[in-house]
Amino acid sequence: MRVCRSKSSCFLLRCLLLVCYLPLVSANNQWLEVSDILWSSEAEKQQFFAQLEFRLSPTAKDALLSGIVLYWEIKVSASEASFLAFFNQQVYSRVERLSLRYNTLFNDYRVRNEVDMSFRRFSSLADAIEYLSVIQYSSDTVFLTKDRACITTDLKVLFDIEALPIPLRPIAYFDSGWDLSAYASIECE
Repeated sequence: MRVCRSKSSCFLLRCLLLVCYLPLVSANNQWLEVSDILWSSEAEKQQFFAQLEFRLSPTAKDALLSGIVLYWEIKVSASEASFLAFFNQQVYSRVERLSLRYNTLFNDYRVRNEVDMSFRRFSSLADAIEYLSVIQYSSDTVFLTKDRACITTDLKVLFDIEALPIPLRPIAYFDSGWDLSAYASIECE
């Protein structure tokens, strides 16, 4: 038995179902939160530090132990605020891509920086997550000075659902256990 008699009624039915499921997609940040962000100045250098409250959901942990690699993209940007937000001048930007993998042969976890291809191995998942929880970068240019009125810093830790295997992606979009992204900003440093 066909439910939709025409293409337009089928389209309206799909839109109605999408609107009904929108509350399930909302982010609640129960698995990943930014607890601390700060810039520190040393001689001729700026240091960025962020501490994350990082937990893997049971579904993500099961996927990791099944051999699925998890990817995050970390974006840090600092911009000098102006009168109109559209004309902010970006003074610092850094993008890194990190992956977490379980190696069944050696029974260890590997955190890999996909940009410079460096990696670290850990004997336990707790150690690997603790390493992922600390974000620390340094900048050779000093931009936090007295003459700059207001520097706004944005931190985005984005979990890459599109890097998951194709059969798992539709589930990951609607399951709150895959909400492993976090956003934070510092206004006027």
